[in-house]
Amino acid sequence: MTRSRWRDKLGAHHYIDATATDVVAELQKLGGASVILATAPNAAAISALVDGLSPDGKLLVPAAPAEPLTISVFSLIMKRSSVAGWYSGTAKDSQDTLEFSALSGVHPMIEKYPLDQVAEGYEQMHSGRVRFRVVLTMA
Repeated sequence: MTRSRWRDKLGAHHYIDATATDVVAELQKLGGASVILATAPNAAAISALVDGLSPDGKLLVPAAPAEPLTISVFSLIMKRSSVAGWYSGTAKDSQDTLEFSALSGVHPMIEKYPLDQVAEGYEQMHSGRVRFRVVLTMA
């Protein structure tokens, strides 16, 4: 899928494919990000994103990578940016997400598995190979 198709499908103003380009360089071209929500549990990828923040930007980390983050404190100080953990999954988070999705035209991207393939869906999710969210269907 092309960049513009991903952007349109996800409802984003900008889409950066981390598998095809340097995310930090792309963010810097845009002037940096005010907020980055790092959802992939990859310590190296999350750590690098600090340099993609704008002045006063914030990196929110709801993911829990097994390895520690390695962040340049100098980058944080020079831009007055910050990193914060975020426990997600509360009812308020769900409400805010749904409201944002409705306002922005964002639709979820999911991988469907029939109920009789629950083990395969779980393995895809648990191994980190699932691209989006695993959803079990009754059919």
